[in-house]
Amino acid sequence: MYSRKTLMLALLPAGLLAAQSSHAFDVVPAGEPVVTGEPSRVGAPWNHRSTFNIPGTNTDVAFGGYVKFDAIHDFDYDLGEVTDPLAAASESNATDGKTTFTAQESRLNFRTQTRFGDEVLRTYVEGHFIPDNKFNLRHAYGEFNGFLAGQTWTNFMHFLGTPRILKLGGPIGYATGRPEQVRYTHQAGPNTFAVALENPEASISDLGPGGNVDEANELPDLTLRYQYKRSFGISGVVRQFSTDSEASGQDESTTGFGIAAQGALPLGGSTTLKANLMAGSGLGGYLDYVPASGAKFRAPDAYLAADGDLEAVDLQSVGLSLDHRWNASWSSSIGTSRVEQDLADDAPAFQGMADTVQFSHVNLIWDVNDRMTVGAEYQYIDLEKVNGEEVDASRVMASAQFHF
Repeated sequence: MYSRKTLMLALLPAGLLAAQSSHAFDVVPAGEPVVTGEPSRVGAPWNHRSTFNIPGTNTDVAFGGYVKFDAIHDFDYDLGEVTDPLAAASESNATDGKTTFTAQESRLNFRTQTRFGDEVLRTYVEGHFIPDNKFNLRHAYGEFNGFLAGQTWTNFMHFLGTPRILKLGGPIGYATGRPEQVRYTHQAGPNTFAVALENPEASISDLGPGGNVDEANELPDLTLRYQYKRSFGISGVVRQFSTDSEASGQDESTTGFGIAAQGALPLGGSTTLKANLMAGSGLGGYLDYVPASGAKFRAPDAYLAADGDLEAVDLQSVGLSLDHRWNASWSSSIGTSRVEQDLADDAPAFQGMADTVQFSHVNLIWDVNDRMTVGAEYQYIDLEKVNGEEVDASRVMASAQFHF
């Protein structure tokens, strides 16, 4: 384990030897695509580059996306084609070494912008090939004058404090999700205010009394978000969980709530310190991308306790990272994030679930030109189960990404 942690530190100085000649990639922060020069908070992580006008109309059409190839080697546990830190909780994923090639993260998107004087109506549709190599919907929404309806990033999440890493979705513990929703956003100078009602997707466990639970969430999730420039953002969520358990014969309900905050602090002209915080009750569904294979090791949003009461699960996460640009073409990120799930220690069915999980990364990324990026990344997972068992896992991945 010592040698693996040493590898994380050893990768960073390699950037100092990087070539000076390549052109910098024009990075658009995650969640802010650009069409005809106008940014929008929601959508794909990279700007569209193929935009054209439909003749005789005020509508611009843009096609975009990328092809991404990942070469992965797992040393201890198979963490899946898309890195899932919680996969280390399952002994069935243990390995003496496994190499995987995948292009599942590749995606396609389509956007329109139609002008009505000074106003713009936008639509956006995007899909990728995760998790089953079939084309699956990521985003589908329309927006006009601050009003948005459709499926896209939850209003509870932020982008400004998320490091640039090769792992899909960022470190674990950074709020995320793409629920169906209606949202209103108001811009006032450098300040952004947004409120949304979102589809109440939730995981309610029957691990308390052991009966069957019929989820019956009656109200949508309410989210509020404030952001100041690209420096700071804070958001809140209120959720309602309810269930009709055939086994217990009881109708129970409880409330979930939480806050999420991110910040980005420049340290000179080349380095940025980024921070993330999420805390509350009933937030398991907002954990950074967790595939279905790992969801059973994640805390549910709520569970039926032995006494028949429905209880929301407390969750806290924190993350810190440093993003550094060595020169115009080479950059690195190093950081760590930790999630704590407050599950009942005396519930037998919870014993194999993750109690705490820490994800650490270090990488070196080369923007070859404005359409191609390659990089290498080391990832380390340190996980403790509710029963006290500790496991660790390491992964190395190399990626090539081609934008269009």
